[in-house]
Amino acid sequence: VAEAARAGVLGLDAAVERLGRVRGERPELAERAVLLEAELLFQAERFAAAARTYSRGLEAAPGNPDLLYGRGLARAELGDIDGAEADLRRVLERKPEDPYALNALGYTLANQGRRLEEAESLIDRALAQKPESAAILDSKGWLLYRQGRLEEALGYLERAFAEQGGGEIGAHLGEVLWELGRRQRAREVWGKAWEADPGHPLLQETLEAYGVGPDAL
Repeated sequence: VAEAARAGVLGLDAAVERLGRVRGERPELAERAVLLEAELLFQAERFAAAARTYSRGLEAAPGNPDLLYGRGLARAELGDIDGAEADLRRVLERKPEDPYALNALGYTLANQGRRLEEAESLIDRALAQKPESAAILDSKGWLLYRQGRLEEALGYLERAFAEQGGGEIGAHLGEVLWELGRRQRAREVWGKAWEADPGHPLLQETLEAYGVGPDAL
């Protein structure tokens, strides 16, 4: 299984094919193999294939929290917000204080503008456990932005970006800066994010929304 995971060497399709053979030939490794296959597909942004693979794993291992968590993230990427929420809530039924599931559900709700008070509670519980996590700091900042608390949002997003600059966090931080009227700083953040993560879908979408081309950063 570990050998099959080296998709950078094998190529993704070859790695997936090998993991499929592992599932058939080594039933005791099937659950681990399907989880790894789905993770590889998710990392390659093949979200529909990842969701199908997680679902296949759940047929054999109903209620597996790792498979549910992964499928929830894949569904969120596909825009199936109700499905994502259902999966993440099932994870939290089994692991009520799991910081990653708390954060994922909180961010999913916040990003859709749904039940922001509940989203805040979920994210705060995650942040209490992982106060230095860039992903959770980003979620907290984005929630505050959705609540209209831009100055408060800025501090969390600045910390997240300093910890882990990239497309998603950079898109969020730049948007808050832009809305606060700090447009030169927003361009600088977006430029750094684009260098680190060129073509990131959310970053590209954000730049288009604000009429800023990558060549203008």
